[in-house]
Amino acid sequence: MARAFEGIRVIDFTQVLAGPFCAEQMALLGADVIKIEQPAQPGKAGGDQGRSIMGDNELGQAGFSPIFLSVNAGKRSIALDLKSPETRPILEKLVKSADVVIQNFKAGAIDKLGYGYSWAKKIKPNIIYCSISGYGQEGPYAGAPAYDGAIQAVSGMIALTGHPETGPCRVGFNVVDMATGMTAAFSVASALFRRSQTGKGQHLDVAMFDVALTMQAQAIVQYQAIGFEQPLMGNSSPALLPTSGLFKTGEGNLMISALTDGHWRGLAKAFGKPELADDPKFRDTAARKNNPEAVKAAMEAGLASDNAFNWEKRLAAVGVPAAPQLPIPDALKHPTLAHRDVLLTFNNVQGLDQPVPGIGAAFKANEDGPKLDRPPPALDQHREEILSE
Repeated sequence: MARAFEGIRVIDFTQVLAGPFCAEQMALLGADVIKIEQPAQPGKAGGDQGRSIMGDNELGQAGFSPIFLSVNAGKRSIALDLKSPETRPILEKLVKSADVVIQNFKAGAIDKLGYGYSWAKKIKPNIIYCSISGYGQEGPYAGAPAYDGAIQAVSGMIALTGHPETGPCRVGFNVVDMATGMTAAFSVASALFRRSQTGKGQHLDVAMFDVALTMQAQAIVQYQAIGFEQPLMGNSSPALLPTSGLFKTGEGNLMISALTDGHWRGLAKAFGKPELADDPKFRDTAARKNNPEAVKAAMEAGLASDNAFNWEKRLAAVGVPAAPQLPIPDALKHPTLAHRDVLLTFNNVQGLDQPVPGIGAAFKANEDGPKLDRPPPALDQHREEILSE
């Protein structure tokens, strides 16, 4: 038995987050991912930019910043100067042996270096070539630089996030980068399946802007269909119901998603106030929407008697979705993680004498599931191995 992409070779020209995350998803399922990095130069460390971003510590100084560690496990690294004539025959042989090329240069940049899709297709006619960029390979913004925060801003995402009192706010992690990487991985997987049916390769054009819009599909279609522009709503639900949102308990905050009349009856029962279910101010969705302050007061009064963890259990017993608000250190102690394989530790990273954390796949399979065969590579770690092949 074999994982889905065993026997598939991926040439990975990408840097930082979106592209490397895409390639790592391939490695998780068995692909041989060869990471092409810039050689070190006098005064410059070289390698993926992500090796040093947010790396003001020993790990970053060794070329293993948290950003790099999070999206580059399972790969082999070779440093090649893309502007050197000596590099061309090496890359030609690599691409001839490969199934997939992934790159996230600004649109047009890799073509100027001579390593675009037309070059790869001449060498390997059925190659799958995935180009990741901010705004796509064509159009007035094709060559524009794009980072996660900028795409959050221009796509409308920041306008949907934040509190009315304090204004718009970006999402607190690189959500567009990571979703772009996952979208790109899905596009590559679909192209590999298509090639298995037709024998033909493809050029895939994945844009961060498109991904950001698809992530906001509900809000965008809501505006296009009925003209409703979603306001800033803090921790409330997009459904704009006063029973859904982040509430204070006797200890800690609790996110509650109570969307139906049945959920409200469950809350009333859990609070020991069954009469709330039939109160004219609360008896149906319309009444609750018309009395948001009264709803909030009733809920906070009920929740004040216990802590967030106990309320999670009590509300689950009456069919009301709820979860405590946790910081990352506490989220990493969640009991469900003992039954998942998403948190990894690497003990044999070249150049480091300490174990480092990693992130695995967001799914499991009953057979031939995802796993990482090697830790994130040091810069140029696999040069001799790759060249000898």
